[in-house]
Amino acid sequence: MMLIDTVQNWFQTHYKLYFLCECSHDPKEMHVAPHEGYSIKKARDFVVKYAPYLKTTIQIAQVLLSAGGLVIPQLGSAAMAINNVVPAQFKNPRYYEDMKQQLQMVDDLLNKVNNQRDRAGASVISKQKSKGAPLQGAELREIQTYLELVDDKRSLGNLYRIVTDDGYVRWVCLQHYDDISFNNEMSKYINEFDAMGGKFDSNTKEAFINQVNITKENVEMMCKALGKGFNIVKLICRECSIDEDHLEKLLDIIINRSSIRCLNMGSIRVRNFFGTTKYTCQEMVAEFNNQTMKVRFSDVNRSGNTMMLARLLFQNKICRNLDFSASDFLGYESDVQRSLETNAVLTDLAVEYSNNIDILNSILSLKTNTLQHLKLTHSLCASPTFSHFCEMLKKNKKLLQIDLMDPSGLNDEACINLLLDTLKDHKSIKHLSLHIRNIRPADQKETSLMKSLQEHGFISRLCISSSLISREFIEALLYASKEQSTLTYLEFYNCKVKKDDKAEMQSLYDNGSLPHLAFYEEPRWDVLLKETNGSLNRGKRSSIVTDKGSSDFVQLVTLV
Repeated sequence: MMLIDTVQNWFQTHYKLYFLCECSHDPKEMHVAPHEGYSIKKARDFVVKYAPYLKTTIQIAQVLLSAGGLVIPQLGSAAMAINNVVPAQFKNPRYYEDMKQQLQMVDDLLNKVNNQRDRAGASVISKQKSKGAPLQGAELREIQTYLELVDDKRSLGNLYRIVTDDGYVRWVCLQHYDDISFNNEMSKYINEFDAMGGKFDSNTKEAFINQVNITKENVEMMCKALGKGFNIVKLICRECSIDEDHLEKLLDIIINRSSIRCLNMGSIRVRNFFGTTKYTCQEMVAEFNNQTMKVRFSDVNRSGNTMMLARLLFQNKICRNLDFSASDFLGYESDVQRSLETNAVLTDLAVEYSNNIDILNSILSLKTNTLQHLKLTHSLCASPTFSHFCEMLKKNKKLLQIDLMDPSGLNDEACINLLLDTLKDHKSIKHLSLHIRNIRPADQKETSLMKSLQEHGFISRLCISSSLISREFIEALLYASKEQSTLTYLEFYNCKVKKDDKAEMQSLYDNGSLPHLAFYEEPRWDVLLKETNGSLNRGKRSSIVTDKGSSDFVQLVTLV
């Protein structure tokens, strides 16, 4: 570590991480993923941990620059769609020379890190990484802990998992998904799938199974096909029956080793060892996006919902983030708690409609050391529930982050004060994401927020809606961003902010002190709805988005 300390000033630079699409084995044909990139926090730790991977992909980036740029070189609609999302500096040749110098600077830093590792006696695994082994497993899952996730989707560059015909996993952009997913074995897999009673749409990559008794042979065929490149985007099962042990094998391959991004089940009867129905999954939609599993059920059969959730969690080996609705499991909160405790992979929970005390007790009393991040939306609507939540937080010593960035925003003054007072001396929770509305100069909400920003430093992401922003409040925000480096994400919705105050906040964004800043004229709910519908122009997402290739802003590129 002493060697790294001698170049400590290198770690004062603002670094940003971009991912590469694995659309080709030829580095000259790769391109930067269609994403605005991620600001890196704890740059020193990040570079030390991921130096071997960065070394390989920095070399690829240097090849791309030498070949003419980091955007996709070929023509056509796919190239145009990707290039419309790639940051502007990657498309402008004027910045290529600056980027080459920045990449060389990072390359020099990585050489020093690797030299230090060699002198210290690197392990066999570390040496294998240095030879270009892909980023995978726990280290891939942990990478997001070093990133400021500005999209809240945990998509890691808008890349999607596919399986090649030789069984290898590759991560590609949506535009290249269709080009790569088809292989010579696809026709055979499609015919076998049709023979078991299924239907496959080659255009949409959707597979449909209806009124089929799914046998052991069917499951073995599907598992082999999915693991060898039968790339299905969505699997729909309706009015089928399957043995419980066969379901476990199928879920294992779907979650951990397939390209399936959506599993839709309706009226699925799960049989026990004796062939009788153990439970029925009435309606379920499970979405798999990189490290996130989002599950929604109908409220018709909550007992079946609970048992199917238990199967999903038992088979999950790669998804660190679970997103579910508490309303799907009313009356079965203790069963949900037991299921969550059986999974040692989960670190993040996103729960909506957590408005009863039982589900809060189940989540906050988990007997597991892995859960670090809790996100609640459309939750804590009643003051007594919010008060109980704060009391439970005081007892919890494992959570590191709380996200209450609800689309509607907190408005109750007493609840806000109670939350900030609860977290100011908390032993484990160091980061709070919060959305607050209707702040007025010198009111209690502004006073409490200013005190937390200036004295306690646990507010890391803040959205403010329908508020009048005073100069005093701006100064507190500037202090938390510039002096304490604790506030890294700030958005204003339908707020009145003076022009000079906006300009001063923008200067923090420009120099990297505030990684994310945005001003919107509309309410947050309207903005989120437009983003969901895809109608919000990326160029208008933030009034301070810049394409300047400044020398104190370094882009890193990595290959997952």
